[in-house]
Amino acid sequence: MGQHRLGAILACTLAALAAPARAAEITSVATAEPDHPFDLHVSLRWDRQQEKGKITREQGDKSMNPPFGEVMEVDELRYTRVRNAIVPRVAIGLYRDLELHAEIPYVLGDDQSWEYAQVNGFSVEPNSTIANNTIDAMNQLCAQQPCPIFPVGSPSTVFHGGRAGDLMVGMSWGIFNDQRDDTKPFWLVGADVTFPTADLYDPAAERAARPTWTSPFSSSGSTGPVGEKVWKYDLYTAISRRIGPIDPYFRAHVTGMHPSSATYSNCAHAAELAGYAPAQMTNAAVTNCADPSWRADAGAQLPWIAGLTFGTELVPYESKRDDQKVTIDVRVFADYTSSQRFYNPLTDATGKLLKTEAFLTAGGMFGVYLRASHYVSLHANASLGMNTSHYLTGESLGRAGVDAAGADVTGVTPNANLNPNYDWRYDAPGRRFRITEDVLFAFSLAGVLEF
Repeated sequence: MGQHRLGAILACTLAALAAPARAAEITSVATAEPDHPFDLHVSLRWDRQQEKGKITREQGDKSMNPPFGEVMEVDELRYTRVRNAIVPRVAIGLYRDLELHAEIPYVLGDDQSWEYAQVNGFSVEPNSTIANNTIDAMNQLCAQQPCPIFPVGSPSTVFHGGRAGDLMVGMSWGIFNDQRDDTKPFWLVGADVTFPTADLYDPAAERAARPTWTSPFSSSGSTGPVGEKVWKYDLYTAISRRIGPIDPYFRAHVTGMHPSSATYSNCAHAAELAGYAPAQMTNAAVTNCADPSWRADAGAQLPWIAGLTFGTELVPYESKRDDQKVTIDVRVFADYTSSQRFYNPLTDATGKLLKTEAFLTAGGMFGVYLRASHYVSLHANASLGMNTSHYLTGESLGRAGVDAAGADVTGVTPNANLNPNYDWRYDAPGRRFRITEDVLFAFSLAGVLEF
């Protein structure tokens, strides 16, 4: 008798697990059904992101490999970025498994700090190649030496935020739905467009009026904008398949960017920067920035990003009758970011868009989702990742036909081929900056209402 009862309970449990269930959160979509033609999801999310890394710089050492010497990497800075944003999001079911969604963050703060690194418990400031620099952007000796490349405090911070970010609008469609056809997985495709609605951050604004090249946003009482003024297009697809209490999934995405009419360029302040003492751009930059043939090459060079995510949801508790569910989400991810001339960890310090080497981001995430009823759920997750080491500076000297001294060797007007963005202090081989040990931590907490 007891064995029959145990068998009946086990059979019922297996039947319940095999019954149709909600798809994994990564493939969740608002849907309009014949018996429920209106589906609205409203959420409010808090995102916190933190990045910490070590910034090194190339330095020649004649004592190594005599008589030629070697280029070594020496510790210079510790870098920290902390970003907090509140993100309201709305998703509407337009048709069966077809969703229109939109979100816009309110950036509470996006603050970047840098200070001198420590080696064996001592600051590197006395020997820093930043503090003891003697040349300007034109490779000329400064009138007053040393002339630090940029100010470094304990720490130096540039504050951003207290305003809205860029608006994102997109659509997602569940091509297949394993709740309707258990022979197929849930297959989601989507496209998001981010509009350049946030105020532009001009990293060189008002610096020429300051004697130490500090940012006007170096005080917490005066925060800078957060906008990059670029269009972003994100295409993605995700597949999940519920197997009892396990819901494995896969996601792939690619993000492209396109400049707007207001995208920032270092050429915007070429004359001011070249006339500053010490010079922050070359005289050739002033001329070449005005040359139509340089216009496209001298501006921002935007990156593209592609990534993969693999993970699974574990469902330790679920009540289909009450529409309650407890989900544990575990995933790993990897993103590739292409080379670029754009905002990077040294932009706030230098006041410029900088040439950044391509890099890979990899990490993992752990999440918990609690569904109290059909109407209310709570999502929380935390992730830890790392960027591979990559150069933060390293512009090319110019177009083909420019020799190592910057002189033109093609018979064209001297300096006509020089890259307006090239700065001899940190783009020349042997003087470039690089970020290493670049660790990323993110936390997100969201409440969701469904109607």
